[in-house]
This record gives sequence, structure tokens and C-alpha cells, in this order.
Amino acid sequence: MSTAAYLVPALILFLEVGLPFGLFVPGGDTLLLALGALAGEGKLHLFPLLPLLFLGSYLGHGVGYALGRALGPRVKTRFPEELRRRAERLLLRYGPSALLIAPFVPGMRTVTPFVLGALGFPLLPYLLLSALGSLLWTQGLVLLAYFLGQKVSPWILWPSLLLLVLLPALSRKPKG
Repeated sequence: MSTAAYLVPALILFLEVGLPFGLFVPGGDTLLLALGALAGEGKLHLFPLLPLLFLGSYLGHGVGYALGRALGPRVKTRFPEELRRRAERLLLRYGPSALLIAPFVPGMRTVTPFVLGALGFPLLPYLLLSALGSLLWTQGLVLLAYFLGQKVSPWILWPSLLLLVLLPALSRKPKG
């Protein structure tokens, strides 16, 4: 498999987590599950996949935090109001452990690092918690799909993963 098959997904995670790009094109969960399933089928290798995905997510967290620190209040108003309120509620409700939850929630994994940076959350605890959150998210989803990819027929696995990814969108109640 080419080097790009490992580097491009890491870059995508970096962009989704670290830059506002992730608000418009979320897909990290889908990507991680698909990569894990491909690894389970033997089409990709877990090494270097796992460390590169972790690195992409973790560096994205660092960039999002740094942008929040640098641009804080001026740019915070540019995030969609509802998403910003959800991020602030998550932070108030769960405190620092929000960094462990946010990677699993599209949009939140982009906004949370920025908001924490803008609020001046201490750097060392941020780095430690975002490392753990990135590790749980990237390695957890990839390994879940990896083991399923080894045990389940692709005819069942891929539609099941698609349904799993679409489930949050299908369960939302329409506004109105």
C-alpha cells in the first residue's frame, strides 16, 4: 500500500480537528471505521496507520487550541451560534473530561479545542487530556472496525458500518 494511504487520512483528521474545515466536512468517525475495516481485511497495516491517525488528531487539537488562544473572542463569534453553545454546555457540564468526549462528536471535536484555547484553559492539562481523547477516538474506532473486519463478512460489515455512521443523522428530530 502506498504511503499516501496512511498520510492522507492523518492529514484529514488534522484538518477536521484543528481547523474550521471540520465544521463543514466532518467525517472522522466514518474514516476511522473504514480504515479499521480495511486493515481487518488485510488491505492496510495497523502500523503505521494507528500512530499516524493519533498524530493527525493530536496535532489538530494543538492547532485548534493555539488558534483559540491567539484569535479567541474575535473568531469565536464566527462559529455557528448553536454549535458554540453546545460546546460551552459540554465544557460546563463535563469540564476537562469534555476533551475525552468531544472527539466522538462531529463538530464538537473542532470547536472544543478552539473554545478551550479561547477560554485560556491551562496548556499542560489540555495537552494530556487531548492526547488521551485522541488516543481513545482514533485507536478505539479503528480497532473496533479492525476486529469486525477480521470476523465479519464484508457483505455484512460495510452496510453495518454505513448504518452505524448514519444512525445519528437518522435519529435527529426535524426542527420546526
